[in-house]
Amino acid sequence: MKLSGKIKLSGDKSISHRALMIASISKGISRISNLCGGLDVQSTINCLNSCGANIVRDGQDYLVSSDMLSNPSKPLNCGNSGTTMRLMTGLLAGQGVEAVLYGDDSLSQRPMDRIVAPLKKMGGNLEYKNNKIFLKKSQILGGEILNLTSSAQVKSCIILASLSAQNQTILTESYDTRDHTEKMISYYSPNSISVNGNKIKVNPSKFTLSDIRIPGDVSNASFLIAYACLNKGSHFMFENILINKRRIGFINTLKKMGADISIADKKIKYGEVVGNIYVKYSSILKNISISYLDVKDMIDEVPILSVVASLSSGTMEIKGISELKLKESNRVLAIVKNLKSMGCDAREANDGITIRGCNKLYNTNINTFSDHRIAMAFHIASLFSKGVSSLDDYTCIEVSFPDFFNKLSEMRC
Repeated sequence: MKLSGKIKLSGDKSISHRALMIASISKGISRISNLCGGLDVQSTINCLNSCGANIVRDGQDYLVSSDMLSNPSKPLNCGNSGTTMRLMTGLLAGQGVEAVLYGDDSLSQRPMDRIVAPLKKMGGNLEYKNNKIFLKKSQILGGEILNLTSSAQVKSCIILASLSAQNQTILTESYDTRDHTEKMISYYSPNSISVNGNKIKVNPSKFTLSDIRIPGDVSNASFLIAYACLNKGSHFMFENILINKRRIGFINTLKKMGADISIADKKIKYGEVVGNIYVKYSSILKNISISYLDVKDMIDEVPILSVVASLSSGTMEIKGISELKLKESNRVLAIVKNLKSMGCDAREANDGITIRGCNKLYNTNINTFSDHRIAMAFHIASLFSKGVSSLDDYTCIEVSFPDFFNKLSEMRC
């Protein structure tokens, strides 16, 4: 079994969505390298092309050009992608496009009123009914907006609409959230956006997003990092990975638990911090308490963290995870149910989960709830279980990390 090596990953999903959307309203032709190959990002490509953008494959890169976005001839299918539906709504509202946006059964259960209210306040003409967003031709006015949610998607929706507003928009954040949209706009057009504490000022503008190479997805890397930490003798380097401080909460938590992880060769590329992550097998991992302040920087990694906790010593309490109930599945329920079925003492408690490390998991039938992050987390769990565990749905992994099994094979062959 291979125990060491260098792993490269496809581009970060969050940045891939934003690069495509911003490029579609930019001047000239944009070249995007190392785009995420997941189905969620393909949903964004399909929606943008339906609105008049021209996004084509050029070898391993994508070329994006668009003179002006236009009304699509049919409703826009956002698939399983909440990022596509929420950010596209803001983008299209700013462009004065009329459209109907919808998604699959999972996406239809996720909250969309949180973007409708602020867009309406800015002049947007839209409503959400029957699990669809109906967007009429809008004139975004700008002004002062308060984001009461802890969602970076809501913030990005507002920012994308603001780029085409009549006046400056001043957005006040109630919580710290991922800042990829601000960083990307600031890198290519510093005068278009400014950030001062929790206030973001967006000036209406049109600029050029020329070339961008997207760093490796740190959320996808988390599953492989967990495997390396738990697999005796492992020593791997993950190359050119996104190291945004709002995205490395999982890595910081593993280090607090005793994991042998280091980040080196850090540099800024296209406005984001990128680096190499070195991971060695950790013989002893000790569970710790996780607060809301910790969770906000690893909200997508809670499923795989829960798996690591089940194989570590002591008890882990993870608090402030109500947002997980609004993801592709109720991830709190999914985590507790599957850990229990594998023989681990896991319980939902108030706004959190309590997991007592059991050091040994048992084979079972895993219910993925058709959620890509639950599927990947519990596939990793199955590799450390006694016997053979099976998942009821492997296809959902295609949403974000189609290379998951290939990359895992690189680490195991």
